[in-house]
Amino acid sequence: MINIDLRQKSILITGALGAIAEHIVRKLEEAGAFLILTDAKSNAEALSVIESWKLHPSRYVYHQMDVTNSSEVEAIVHDMMGRYSNLDTVLGHAGGCGLHPFAETAEADFDRIFKFNYFAQTYLARAFLAQWVRRKVTGHLIFTSSYVAQIPHTRIPAYATAKAALEHLTRCLALEYAPAGIRVNAISPGNVAAGSSLKVFEEDQEYREFVLRVAPMGKRNSPEAIADAFVFLCSEMAGEITGQILRVDFGVSIPKIG
Repeated sequence: MINIDLRQKSILITGALGAIAEHIVRKLEEAGAFLILTDAKSNAEALSVIESWKLHPSRYVYHQMDVTNSSEVEAIVHDMMGRYSNLDTVLGHAGGCGLHPFAETAEADFDRIFKFNYFAQTYLARAFLAQWVRRKVTGHLIFTSSYVAQIPHTRIPAYATAKAALEHLTRCLALEYAPAGIRVNAISPGNVAAGSSLKVFEEDQEYREFVLRVAPMGKRNSPEAIADAFVFLCSEMAGEITGQILRVDFGVSIPKIG
């Protein structure tokens, strides 16, 4: 059995209170990491959720942060880098949406969804990359993508195109910051049986049929499997990986003919 030890690491994660994030947080804490949890929820709302996860109080802090507010992101990142000198791993996990067909989605709503899932990630990246370069930290930035970056879906166009852009940004940043020793990767889950994707899968027949049709093994991903992928990328075992999209999707992203 491989034992992953993250006791020397401080890891920040955005969107830390989500259904998939819960499993990521739990497994990172089990591996010994100190966690800086951020989400849009107030401190009172967040702590009631986090306390139910039974994390050790000394192994995490929580900060409310709106990832779509670039000034707020920059201020909190500056503060966190001042407090935690070993903060060299960041998970840009915040994201998500409901169904929003293009013809039925107002311009403002389309822009909001795209901003949350793409531009917010650029704010996070810009803030941390500037800090890491200035402080000579060989950091690791890990985004959360989605299988729909590769598999078009007519009912989530803003989300799907945002994730496609995010994957290309991952590769661009990996190249640009390689000379500084900074790595950038992404994890691309398939349809995960948790959170909003589970809700839509259970409630919308057309979406459910799409998911099962594109899955070669006829299965959806467990949130635990996605969490395992994050733990791996955060570990020394992934130390030579950069510019990659790790697809944990039961083969959904395999090109198919016929």
